Amino acid sequence: MNTYVSRRRLIGVTLTFSAVFATAPVLLPSALGLEGQDPATASPGVQTAPATARLRAQQTLPPDVFSELDRLSTEMEAAGVPSEPLFAKALEGAVKRVPPDRLVAGVRAHAGRLQLAREALGPAANAPLLVAGADALQRGVSADALRSLPRDRPHSPVALLILAELMETGVPADRALETVQQAMQQRLQDRRMLDIPARVRRLIRDGVPPREAIDRVRRMMRRDRGGMVGPHLPIGDAALADQRIIDWRRRGG
Repeated sequence: MNTYVSRRRLIGVTLTFSAVFATAPVLLPSALGLEGQDPATASPGVQTAPATARLRAQQTLPPDVFSELDRLSTEMEAAGVPSEPLFAKALEGAVKRVPPDRLVAGVRAHAGRLQLAREALGPAANAPLLVAGADALQRGVSADALRSLPRDRPHSPVALLILAELMETGVPADRALETVQQAMQQRLQDRRMLDIPARVRRLIRDGVPPREAIDRVRRMMRRDRGGMVGPHLPIGDAALADQRIIDWRRRGG
């Protein structure tokens, strides 16, 4: 699969983090005394409760693993880190059949990155922004770079993901940071910001060095304030992103 399309799908999933947990309904059979009943055939009077990653983890993970992660989440919440991303990470590992010891270690590492993202992005950062920050840190973005983003503009998870994406293309860290700062200062919408790495990748494929490629894109941004920076989504990409989100919900992501 095209790397750009794949990354766009990943970004789409990340940005729907809060919406998934807020809207995905799940029947609680043990609480309602309806063990074994298919939700599709439940009586009209039966109420559903919003799914949470913690609840799904409690129902899915071995008790000792869940207890350890529950203690970790309590510690992290005291440090200002929301617990839902931790349990979501654990569920992701469970789907991939990661052994319990590696699963717990992976969640602990994720917790560390979330905590570092919290320290870098400030107390006002919400869960999707922290998740994007943790992803950026894992992909090589420094905490100092996260702190350098404009504080007088609304923070965007997309900005953090684009910062990491540009660095992965070979753009120097300082140039990548300056580009994201410029995009935020120009108040580019998220969809337009997503076109920046697409244009850089296209120039690199044409033989342009990464440093020169990002400089060309930045000049284009200055000339075309408010316009599209790069190409539109490839045909069919939106459908792929939607399907990725559907699959993610089905596996309890």
